[in-house]
Amino acid sequence: MKLVFLHSSDTHGFLLPTDYQDKNDCDAPFSLSRVSSVIKAEREKYGADHVVVTDSGDCLQGSPLASYAHSTGDYADLAIFTEAYNKVGYDARCLGNHDFNFGLDYLTYYIDNNRAPMINDNVLDEETNVPAFGREYTIIEKNGVKIGILGITTQYIPHWEPKENIAGLKFVSAFERIKHYAKILRPQVDVLAVMYHGGFESDPVSGKATEPHRGENEGYKILTEIPEIDVFLTGHQHRRLNVVTRDTAIVQPGYRGEAVAKVILEIDDQTKKIKKMSTELIDTKNYEPDPEIVDIVKPLDERTQKWLDRPLAKLSEPAPIENAMKGRIEGAPFINLLQQMQLWFTKADISATAVMSEKAKGFGKEVTMRDVLLNYPYANQLCRVKLTGKQLRHIIEHSAGFLKKNSDGTISFIDRWIKPKPMLYHFDVFYPVEYEADLSKPEGQRLTKLTLHGKPIKDDQIYHLAVNNYRAMGGGFYPEYSMDKIEFTLDKDYVQMFTEYLTHADVKVDTKKNYRFY
Repeated sequence: MKLVFLHSSDTHGFLLPTDYQDKNDCDAPFSLSRVSSVIKAEREKYGADHVVVTDSGDCLQGSPLASYAHSTGDYADLAIFTEAYNKVGYDARCLGNHDFNFGLDYLTYYIDNNRAPMINDNVLDEETNVPAFGREYTIIEKNGVKIGILGITTQYIPHWEPKENIAGLKFVSAFERIKHYAKILRPQVDVLAVMYHGGFESDPVSGKATEPHRGENEGYKILTEIPEIDVFLTGHQHRRLNVVTRDTAIVQPGYRGEAVAKVILEIDDQTKKIKKMSTELIDTKNYEPDPEIVDIVKPLDERTQKWLDRPLAKLSEPAPIENAMKGRIEGAPFINLLQQMQLWFTKADISATAVMSEKAKGFGKEVTMRDVLLNYPYANQLCRVKLTGKQLRHIIEHSAGFLKKNSDGTISFIDRWIKPKPMLYHFDVFYPVEYEADLSKPEGQRLTKLTLHGKPIKDDQIYHLAVNNYRAMGGGFYPEYSMDKIEFTLDKDYVQMFTEYLTHADVKVDTKKNYRFY
């Protein structure tokens, strides 16, 4: 017999096929509504008793629709949001790191109103050391085959979330918990599957390291050291991944519901042993949105579209960014405006930021909510960090290490930050320091200029840096950042900050370029 797993992850609240750039465009090649249509078609093809449907988190945050549902303060909107995911008909789910962004009350409501079992093995109550919500595992039966499902998320969440969003919780190694539960569950089932909101620190086939092994992603360690797992259903890295290696089927379905990951197991009817396994990714762009999902979400979407077009502020001059890639390397007025705002709120000496969206266009003279969320879609908070000049230099040197100089003299990003998953939201630029980096020099020795207001940065002098909490708490593999260096965190999100900053006075956008790579 055939047993089919259908897996989604990292839909990030894109319930309908739109990226919200244009309120009249609802034909984007992704969305939960398209995911649902794929799942319906596959259930019809194989029969519901042959199909297991799973999701590995990052559902509550990421889209303007998700931001609006949270902004109203009305859990009736969260109920609409939750019902759309319920309608898909998942057999089991786990949480992602961004599901904690809006706090524990919001998350608890979502979990309590989710009809699928939420599987949670490594987010514990810090006092009792038992799972803080959900259940440790579920066993379901499909056509006589017993399937055990475990669920874990990245242990790195405390590095990114404000303390109040994870109060009373303890995040432990995904590897350690799966190692423990796999031994318990394996003897009880014919097939063991693991949902993991996490990815791979090394290539799952070659074993070559793809990022520092700091615990954010433990997929390779799990794959190579826990042989009990048959099916590994992953997320978090937004990768498109489907491979069979080490007798394990591994999948990851990309971002925003662009694909549904599929695992097909051929199982012996008598022994219930797996005879063969294969994987594929089903692109959702080839499927029409599920009208049931559309009907549920449409009223919330209509209110979101009106909210997005609400004017927030007017600028005396535009603050554009020609395109995200060019802006990162050469600078742009919008990047400077963001840095100016961070300095205004924190009274810091220096500001650091990344271009957060590949579709960032910056601001025209009139700024709407849509503009803010499309340019800065993350629910970050702003911190002020205390650093020595030497530590600051290490941080800027690390950022310069993202880049290379090509034989034709052009500057581009090295492959590890683009493949297998683009991670350019980790590339920070700094303001109003003036700095230059010679990319022909060895890493760590590239800065040829680093000044603030015309004076060289001094190694032993204290400087105050404005940077978002994701970076300040260790996100992005930067050196020097640590919790003890955070002086304070603002209790505002970036929408609130932009609204306040752009309306407090006539803001003069700095259009000067203050850094150069050569």
